[in-house]
Amino acid sequence: MCGGSLTPFERAVRDILDRVSLVQVVSDYVQLKKTGRTYKGLCPFHSEKTPSFNVNEEKGLFYCFGCQVGGNAVTFLEKAAGLSRIEALRRLSAMTGIPLPEERSVVDPAEEARRQERSELLKALQVAHEFFVDRLQSPGGAIAREYLASRKVPPEVARTYGLGFGGARPMELVAALERRHVSLRHAEAAGLIVRTSLGWQERFHGRLVCPVYNLDGAVVAFSARLIPPDENGPKYINSPETLVFRKGETLFGLYQARTAIRQQHGAILVEGNFDVLSLAAVGVGNVVAPMGTALTADQVRLLARFSDSVTVMFDGDEAGRKASRRAVGPLIEAGLDGRIASLPEGEDPDSLARAQGAKGVREVVSRARPMFLYLVDSLVKIHGWTPHGRRAVVDEVRDVLALERDAARHAIYQEELARLLQIDAAEIRRLLRKAGEPVTTPSAHLADCPEPERRLLELMLLHPELIGRFLDEGDAALLTHPEVRDLYAELCGLASTPGVDPIAAFVERGDVKSRLRAMVCRVLATPEKYPLDPDTEFRSAMRDLKVAALKRQLEALVATGDEDEDLRRVLQRTELKNQINRLLADKAAV
Repeated sequence: MCGGSLTPFERAVRDILDRVSLVQVVSDYVQLKKTGRTYKGLCPFHSEKTPSFNVNEEKGLFYCFGCQVGGNAVTFLEKAAGLSRIEALRRLSAMTGIPLPEERSVVDPAEEARRQERSELLKALQVAHEFFVDRLQSPGGAIAREYLASRKVPPEVARTYGLGFGGARPMELVAALERRHVSLRHAEAAGLIVRTSLGWQERFHGRLVCPVYNLDGAVVAFSARLIPPDENGPKYINSPETLVFRKGETLFGLYQARTAIRQQHGAILVEGNFDVLSLAAVGVGNVVAPMGTALTADQVRLLARFSDSVTVMFDGDEAGRKASRRAVGPLIEAGLDGRIASLPEGEDPDSLARAQGAKGVREVVSRARPMFLYLVDSLVKIHGWTPHGRRAVVDEVRDVLALERDAARHAIYQEELARLLQIDAAEIRRLLRKAGEPVTTPSAHLADCPEPERRLLELMLLHPELIGRFLDEGDAALLTHPEVRDLYAELCGLASTPGVDPIAAFVERGDVKSRLRAMVCRVLATPEKYPLDPDTEFRSAMRDLKVAALKRQLEALVATGDEDEDLRRVLQRTELKNQINRLLADKAAV
């Protein structure tokens, strides 16, 4: 941070950002791979198949070349975890052990109201979760504990997944919420209670309750099951969608499975909560499930942040096989390497784990077939091997392959389809072309900018002290490109603002309409582009800027000269050429 004296709060923020590991913060949300001096992964803020999200640990900055979103650890937690700025700073304060003083600042009323509402909902859900966990261990929770034991879910797994019981007596939860000063309005907004003509009704009363966590470890919803022999109502009910919960964007068990997914370089996708719990109970921890709905593209993209390999293991019935076929599209769309594990008729992952343990689960996973092969074979079984049947297979597969945006993989799938259906490859390509060829993303157009001016901006991003140095040693006239001048003025303004990290603030202001900003920010992912020390690189850029300025002056003189030009013009031209040659000689000597 640059400029002026800092308040105690600003000093603490600076020290926190200096000490915290951005890679550690981001790795809780994104699978990162080291590439040179930086780290790369799939962007958590937009859909992509080729990683364009970069983390520069040395600078403490992240930047996505796809959506031009960037910033520091605070920015990341604000966007990835949905935290407010102060909540993100408190988390980083806890991580680093650096105390965070109180800050007095002006906040946007609408944003503050939304933050407060979100905070109240999370508090209501947390209080409810504590109540459910307590009720599970109470005498009234014996029926739920016995049911878990009958399903071979041990207490340690129940604790890991935060299982609870909705309570044996009516209105127990409401009383607990009121004792903890949670308003019934917020309890209703969080989906915990429902207003009826007879008064309030507790949504999860008498049920086995499975909490749903976000990637930040906060409870955002619940999924609750009837406990046999009770047959009154649907077997499962989920929280409604709220300010903090979107069912189609959430995977049950992902918070607990993240580490195992990374360690085992793959995830297992099952249908239900008890499939997850039963596999975890036998030691298979890299398992998640959609929230009682068809697998969505958002859920697959969320999973893709942790692994590029997924094995689908749905139930061994017609509904499970249909769901497996439907899963292929979202997996292809997300660019994942998907496989489908088939279970015998009437079997499901839960029963498999209880009967055969981890060994049986892993054997089934090891026999999983590539998703495209599974899809085509299963469609052939449905439509038959007749000409009409195989043509029907092509028609169904065409819509799925239209989701594949990688041209190479699309071509491979075409060849595989031709081989499996024994149809000429050219004919397959013709039939698939009706749905349109895969969309390819064009390379970003580079802004038309003089190279030395762009280089100077890149050096300033890598070495912020050069912002002030150019102000002292340079000349604004050396910058000819309008956007370069604007961006440099922006950097100067940020650098002179007390308590502001100019580079983090510059990156956070990323604008998809600014091609030059996006271009220069790329240097944060490739700092090795400038291997020399900052002083040498800066002097080299300054020489090139001066040479370019002198050449412009020389060109102007030549353009205005004529046969009768006076001696003064000749001398001016000669001096300009000499200055250019001296600068070029100095550069060659470095």
